[in-house]
Amino acid sequence: MAISSRAAACTALILPSATTALLSSVVVKQRSPLRKVVTATMTRASSGGAVLDRPSFDQSQLDDTLPPAQEGGDTGRLKHRRGTGSGDSYKVLLVDDARHTEKLVEKALPQVVPSITAEAARQLFRESRQKGVALVTVAVKEHAEFYAHMMVRQGLRSAIEPASDIAT
Repeated sequence: MAISSRAAACTALILPSATTALLSSVVVKQRSPLRKVVTATMTRASSGGAVLDRPSFDQSQLDDTLPPAQEGGDTGRLKHRRGTGSGDSYKVLLVDDARHTEKLVEKALPQVVPSITAEAARQLFRESRQKGVALVTVAVKEHAEFYAHMMVRQGLRSAIEPASDIAT
């Protein structure tokens, strides 16, 4: 029996689309007026697996000469240009406040900034009292924001600002 459009539609629902191409025959039997049975017969592909042969490459058509390499020149980075990415350096500042005590600063700063010792924290406290602000560290923006936030959580006033490029 030839494959009718209804049988093909039923087969497409039952069988995956990749195997319908291998379908050789479909038989539709009617057992009762309301019930039909679809039987499908499949055959395997006659060729082997889907392995592709490695393409051959004729190298005789290629030029053996390469253009001469240029030496020196600009590497592409400008010394006077200031970067705008997240790699910029920011200063973390300890701002003087009447609530700050030497013991508070000595305890909080080494916990927040790992490179600060207790003695350095006392020195930063004295500098902030004299000048109104003291430079704690210089870090990338994300770290500077983190240090400033953690200093505020410890009860210290802090600020961050971009580091100047005077040295370059």
